[in-house]
Amino acid sequence: MALFPSPTIDIYTVSELTAQLKQFIGGRFRNVRVEGEVSNCKLYPSGHIYFTLKDDNAMMKAVVFNYYGKFPDKALMKDGDTVTCEGKIDVYEKRGEYQLIVNNLTIKSDQGNLYLKFLALKEKLFKEGLFDEAKKKPLPVFPERIGIVTSPAGAAVRDILHIIYGKFENVAVEIYPVKVQGEEAPFEIVEGLAYFNKTKSVDVIIVGRGGGSLEDLAPFNEEIVARAIYTSVIPVVSAVGHEIDFTIADFVADVRAPTPTAAADMVVRDKKEVQGILDARKIALLQGIRNKLERSKFVFYQQAMELNERKDFFTSQSMYVDDLLNNLMHGFSNYMRDTRKKVDALSQRIADLNPDNILERGYSITQRKDTGAIVFDSAAVEKADNLIVSLSKGKIEVTVTDSQQ
Repeated sequence: MALFPSPTIDIYTVSELTAQLKQFIGGRFRNVRVEGEVSNCKLYPSGHIYFTLKDDNAMMKAVVFNYYGKFPDKALMKDGDTVTCEGKIDVYEKRGEYQLIVNNLTIKSDQGNLYLKFLALKEKLFKEGLFDEAKKKPLPVFPERIGIVTSPAGAAVRDILHIIYGKFENVAVEIYPVKVQGEEAPFEIVEGLAYFNKTKSVDVIIVGRGGGSLEDLAPFNEEIVARAIYTSVIPVVSAVGHEIDFTIADFVADVRAPTPTAAADMVVRDKKEVQGILDARKIALLQGIRNKLERSKFVFYQQAMELNERKDFFTSQSMYVDDLLNNLMHGFSNYMRDTRKKVDALSQRIADLNPDNILERGYSITQRKDTGAIVFDSAAVEKADNLIVSLSKGKIEVTVTDSQQ
C-alpha cells in the first residue's frame, strides 16, 4: 500500500487513448503549412505518395493521396526537393503514428537534377566495384590516434570529441579542418584524406558533417571525394548527416555511421570495457600458467619415481657403453692391421716394378742413339747402327758389328 495514495486516475485502453489523441491533434492542427526536404519518397500503385519531411533536427511522415488526380500539372516530387505542404495532422491509430495529410503542395526548389547526378554517380561507382564489401578494411580494435576531417566550427566535431573523450580519454585526436559545404569543400576534404595517408599519423579517419539538404551534402557526393576515400590505405568511417541521409561517401567508406556521434562510438571502445577484457585475459593467462606448472610438476615427479624404481638403469647403461667401446677398439685395431698388410704388399709390388731396381739385378735397357727408341728385337738393328745401353750405373755407347736372331 502506498503511503500517499494518488488521486483517482482514469484507466484507458490503448485504443481509447489513441482515439482521444487523434481527436485532439486533428482538432488542433486542422490546417497547417510545413516546409522541409523530401526524403524516402515512394509512389504506390494506388496513386498515393508516402514520404518524409525533414530538416536539420527533426522529421515527420507525410502522405499525398491520389497525387496525380490532385496535382495533374505537377511533376512527381523527388528526394531532395524542398517543398511547402499544406494540410492537416492526423494520427494513424493502428501504428500510433502521426502524419501530415497533404492537400496542397508547392515545390520551392526542385533539386531533381542534383539527385539524378547522385544516382548516376552511384551506379557508375557501383559497377567499378568501389562499393564492394570484400574490399573494405576493418577498423582497428584499439586505435591510438584518430584523424577527423570536418569543419572545426560545426556541431559534428564537438559531438565526436565528446563521445571519444567520454569513453577513452587517452586516445589522441588530430583534426584536419575543412569546409563541408560549398564549391571548395570537395577539394579540401580530399586534401585532408591525402594528408593523413601521407603522414600515417593516425590509425583511422572519420570524415563527415551534420545533416542538411541534398545540396548541403553535395561535397560528399562528389566523385573525387569518393575515390579519395576508396584509395585511402587507412580505414575511413563516413559520418555524414542524420540517420536517414545517405551519400556516395557512405557507400565507398569502409564503415558507414548514421551520425557523427555514432561514428565516434564505433571507433573507440569504452575504457572500462577494455580494462575488463584485459583483466579477464590476465586472469585466464595466470590460470593457464598455474595449470602448466602443476602439470610439469606432476610429470617430473612421475619420471623421478620411475627412475627410482629402476636403480640398475645407469649401471646397466654404463656396462653397455663399455661393451660398445671395447668392440669399437677391437674392430679398429683389426682394421688397421689389415690395412697395413695391404699397404706393404702394394709397396713391394711397386718396388718390384721399379726400372731402377730391375737394372740393379743385371739387366740393361738398349736404345737407338738417333731416335731414342728402345730396342726389343735384334732384327730391329743393322750393322754399324749406334746404340746406347743403360746400366744400373751409367750408360755405354756401342756400334753394332753383328746381330743374331
